Amino acid sequence: MKLTFAVSVLLVASVTPGFANPCQEKFAQLLVHGNGDRPSIIRITTEPKGGQVSKNDFFFKTTGHWMTVMTEPANQPVTLAYNNKMYTSSDNGKSWKKVRDMDSEKNRLDNIKNQEANAKTIKNAVCGEELLDGVMHDTVEADFDTVQQYKSSNHYKYWVNRKTGRIAKSTYDSKSSGYESFTTQIIEDAPDLTLPMPE
Repeated sequence: MKLTFAVSVLLVASVTPGFANPCQEKFAQLLVHGNGDRPSIIRITTEPKGGQVSKNDFFFKTTGHWMTVMTEPANQPVTLAYNNKMYTSSDNGKSWKKVRDMDSEKNRLDNIKNQEANAKTIKNAVCGEELLDGVMHDTVEADFDTVQQYKSSNHYKYWVNRKTGRIAKSTYDSKSSGYESFTTQIIEDAPDLTLPMPE
């Protein structure tokens, strides 16, 4: 993925708890809601400082129906969520073993609540535009803190397709006590996505 040029414009308006800064407001919306609940495929690369790079593909059908396939390192179990249950497969989906029950809707609402709390710490919001694979995208990036039990300082950046309004790429730079990582996500719409449905 090639970025041919970048233009960033710093919005210097004062920031208030009501998000007087429109760039901060835009970042908060992306942080809390992402791309919503439309089917998608996310290619994720995680680079922990001093650790092994990992890559996985995340397939999202609906809330509570998703699958994660680790591509690097290879030969890892596949994880699937379906019908409020989590499963794993060690044979690439030929058979599934139930791991535990889960409450997908509660998890979704908890995540929104947590990100809303994190959004209150947003600062240094910057909006701009960049060419991504030859297509102009709006960009928004900012610093914020994770205030839940696993505390971290973060710098996130989003590339938003102007035509679709959807996030096409995001990067997450996170630092916490004893751990630091940089994650890149490449996001594709997948309206015809189908996933396994274990009995």
